[in-house]
Amino acid sequence: MIFGFFGRKKEIHMIDDGLKRAGTFSAVVPDAVKLTLWRLAKDRGLLKDNPEATLHDLAGFLSYCILGQEDFEDFNGPEDAKEMLRRLEMVKIFEDGIDAEIVLLTLHAGLADETTAGQYSIEAEADSADGVQS
Repeated sequence: MIFGFFGRKKEIHMIDDGLKRAGTFSAVVPDAVKLTLWRLAKDRGLLKDNPEATLHDLAGFLSYCILGQEDFEDFNGPEDAKEMLRRLEMVKIFEDGIDAEIVLLTLHAGLADETTAGQYSIEAEADSADGVQS
């Protein structure tokens, strides 16, 4: 169990709530992903003013990456889906924002919808056993 003796952090409950509001069952998102999302927001100083609103927003974008455009739109409506698509498109331009980290997180965790995953790829250099790159 990641969350130890005293239970889950209140911020993780906020992320669960944000996922639920956006149409994703929080049980399908591993606790490690939720904890990483919280840590990304904390490290960027995004939780100082209104942590609940911030975590709900980030969980909503995480949900969009997991559900994909169509399923997200079915649950949240066309305006919210359009805004999330705009954010996803901005990741291609600004590769160092928290939204880019969320996309990368969903890709690494194997949670990204195929429409999201199809737009991005993770490339790693292949090293051979003797240290010479091919």
